[in-house]
Amino acid sequence: MLPAAPLSRTPLFRESSGFAMRLLASLGLLLGTVIAGPLNRADASPGDPALVQIWPNKVVSIESHWGLRVAVTHGTKPTENLGNCDLTVDLGRAEQVWLQRLPNEDAVRAIRQPSDLALSKSDPNLVEVAVESNRMAVIQVDGMRIVVAADELNASELEQFGQIDLLVGDPSGIAGVSDPSSDSFVIRNWIPLDQTKADDIGTDAANQWETRTRSHNAVAVSAKTPKLEKQPPVRWLMATEVWTMPDEMDELFVAMERSCRESQTIFADLSVAQMNFRPANGTHTPRWNVEHMMGRQLLFFSQIYNAIDPSIPVMDLNPAQMPPDYEFAHADWTGAEEARQMQRVSKFTRRFAYLLDGYAVDEKAPASRWPTLAALLKQMERHYGEHTANTQKKFELPGWPSE
Repeated sequence: MLPAAPLSRTPLFRESSGFAMRLLASLGLLLGTVIAGPLNRADASPGDPALVQIWPNKVVSIESHWGLRVAVTHGTKPTENLGNCDLTVDLGRAEQVWLQRLPNEDAVRAIRQPSDLALSKSDPNLVEVAVESNRMAVIQVDGMRIVVAADELNASELEQFGQIDLLVGDPSGIAGVSDPSSDSFVIRNWIPLDQTKADDIGTDAANQWETRTRSHNAVAVSAKTPKLEKQPPVRWLMATEVWTMPDEMDELFVAMERSCRESQTIFADLSVAQMNFRPANGTHTPRWNVEHMMGRQLLFFSQIYNAIDPSIPVMDLNPAQMPPDYEFAHADWTGAEEARQMQRVSKFTRRFAYLLDGYAVDEKAPASRWPTLAALLKQMERHYGEHTANTQKKFELPGWPSE
């Protein structure tokens, strides 16, 4: 959702890496086809945050802003509370998969042949997953590289990546990484899965990391930005329990989400022509209304989350306020896709709500213009109803497209 920027400077593996060739050979794919060719993710969307969660049995899940979710297992069965995933891969089985759902399409596709990818369209939301059996799973999403490592992975294998935005696991090589933030090699974040092994890496190695502790299983990760550039490498000591939202806060979230879903049902039935309808009376198009509703919630909550954790960028997709200045963000999106965009923002807001831990609903949230968190949540609930009602009035105006 944020402006695209090239990923070609940080390929899946360094081109000179023999290890890279070994992985690709094990997958039956050529380096030139997968990395250097049209799938080099030159249209990735760095900045969009992903949610990474740690589950029992060393299961790891990654969920993108677009809503694509991948789970990585270590030869074990995921617990039921993991929920639905679009793809599950295991470190014991080599494979290369792309997850894709293009705008205006309903279904997510798990693609195993590069020729089956929709290359004719730019897809900044593509998720790439490569697994080398009993070594690692590499996930590239929204401009970042996440590596879920097996215990046997050594330091030289880690260092061949150049940059790892998040390393998950307890590879033996982590103790041999002399500097996780050198000019030639960077591990920005590391989540050990075994607390004992994390403590056994030695004092010198441990001192290279800033250690942060979480009482739940979630952490936000995003591509490096100037603000994040100043942060030292972080070692996250995580629990495997899901954060539970306090009841009073949850009631307000549920009310806002219900209002958003009700609005989605109205817009989801509209065609492209109906979404782009410009009333003769000079009022806004239906598409402006949905972009405005979505954009306000995304901006307000991303401002709060960014103030608590800079891994969440401030995300401003608000359209121009006055009709003459307004331009469609996605003129070819159907009403159904705009409704999905609203739902993506609704999920974003709850996905990272663990950052509100410790804040009461009757107090002001960080970086918020609203007097209390409750005031913001109630305003968002009303906001959806107001603009949806305004849009429904346009259905009776002269010139409204029949389909």
